[in-house]
Amino acid sequence: MKKSIRLLACLLCVAILFGACNSQNTPVSGTTGQQTGEKTVTIALTSVWDSFMPANTTNSYSYAILDMLFERLTTMNQDGTVSPRLADSWEISEESDSITYHLNQNATWHDGTPLTAEDVVYTCQLMSDADLNLARRTRMMYFAGTDDTGKELSDNSIEVEALDDYTVRFQLKEPMDTLTIFAIVNPDTFILPKHLLEDIPEEELVSDEFWLHPIGAGPMIFDSMISGERVELTSNEDFYLGAPDFDRLIFRVVPAANLLVGLQSGEIDMAGGLDTTFPIQDWEAIKALDNVNAQSQPSLGYQYMAMNTQKEYLTQEVRQAFSMAINRQVIVDQLLLGEGQPIIGPLHEPHQYFNEELSDIPYDPDAAAQILQEAGWDPDRELLMVVSTGIRERVAALIQQDLAKIGVKTRIQTLDFSTLMTEMRAGNYDIGFMGSAGSPDPAESVTQFTVGAINNFTQLTDTTIGDLGHEAARQTTFEARKEMVDEYQATLVEQCPAAFLYSANDLFACNKRITNVPFGTTIFNTNKCVWQWKVAD
Repeated sequence: MKKSIRLLACLLCVAILFGACNSQNTPVSGTTGQQTGEKTVTIALTSVWDSFMPANTTNSYSYAILDMLFERLTTMNQDGTVSPRLADSWEISEESDSITYHLNQNATWHDGTPLTAEDVVYTCQLMSDADLNLARRTRMMYFAGTDDTGKELSDNSIEVEALDDYTVRFQLKEPMDTLTIFAIVNPDTFILPKHLLEDIPEEELVSDEFWLHPIGAGPMIFDSMISGERVELTSNEDFYLGAPDFDRLIFRVVPAANLLVGLQSGEIDMAGGLDTTFPIQDWEAIKALDNVNAQSQPSLGYQYMAMNTQKEYLTQEVRQAFSMAINRQVIVDQLLLGEGQPIIGPLHEPHQYFNEELSDIPYDPDAAAQILQEAGWDPDRELLMVVSTGIRERVAALIQQDLAKIGVKTRIQTLDFSTLMTEMRAGNYDIGFMGSAGSPDPAESVTQFTVGAINNFTQLTDTTIGDLGHEAARQTTFEARKEMVDEYQATLVEQCPAAFLYSANDLFACNKRITNVPFGTTIFNTNKCVWQWKVAD
């Protein structure tokens, strides 16, 4: 992307800089609080967003807000179907090596400027920019003109082309199952306003004040923010899919322990999905609230215990023994109170790619102990277990007890999540705990078991698992891909670089004054469809 001279209007600069100078207790702009006569909806977040630059965040709390402010070409539903957003329709080439999207011609940016195919091209060029190294650059890796990390091969070399004002074509590197594009790439690719960003010098783009008062094309318009506490948005009356049936949307950071009281009092209207983690001991009380609709839905998420495959004493046989020693049902019953299921891999029921031929991993501590004895396990060796705060701490404590029963000593070290990822990526652990929200696309988990990938937490050097997963993604029919994905799952169980533990249900709670909310049919964290909601006064 070419470096250029900044030409933002002075008035916009002044407004943004004024907001940036405000204190922690003062909104960036606008006013906080519900205004008289306004219809307001309040959504709880149990942690803080990190950035409103969509291409440079992996924070799910940021995503919840970005979904309101910006638009994507398509969105993915929980059942694997695709819904239009900016793209009204699309065609996949006969060879499955390109996708052509036709944009909704009524979409505009919040400043009234039409959103066109040039904005889509600009976004992809920015995301693949070799000098920016944005967090979501890897999403561009499937398109011609980029390398295996999504980086452009030369200036603006990514092959995304505007055929006219409202038609854009993406050229893939090779024929592949385009489900990967719809399930993984599109949900993470929020389209950005070229006319407002292209003149910002490249070296200033990530830290520019624009992200403190972002202008998007979504159903809600940024109004104000108190850092670490709340974000307030107002309804976009000109939203191309229809104006929301309320005036103001507030995201509030609320401690998990306060969710029950907030829902009961009506101070919180909505919580759940990836935005909030309910204390499981409060769930029965939340379900009993007269003013709340509470739902529990099976999810595609998964939690696993990674084992450092580069530790010579953690052989494949030892790793299998550890997996057999874990009482997964106790974890689900005691820590999730039944709101989940034990799993054997990243794909599980109801996932369409679940390998139903695989047997459940038996809970058999006697057999596990025998395997360890035959492997010459040293009972005096102490393993380092690293874990982040929250429910995973309690999971680790239960597994520590399970491993003790088969003669394995462990020491638990609790870290903040960022430090945990750093230590696991560096291999400074024996056992570590990770998880994912999953995806309808089976390729979602593959990079976690791919040699050289940043999230290869198990430190695999055997390329078999990753190669199977990547080769499966190159298949262009469901049947061909399913066969290879089945083999991928079976190999994961056999090599056992990780012991997969459980999938927790998605728990949702919503005040009864809000109806027509698509819980259970969408991946709610990034597809709330607020323009469909009906909100009573």
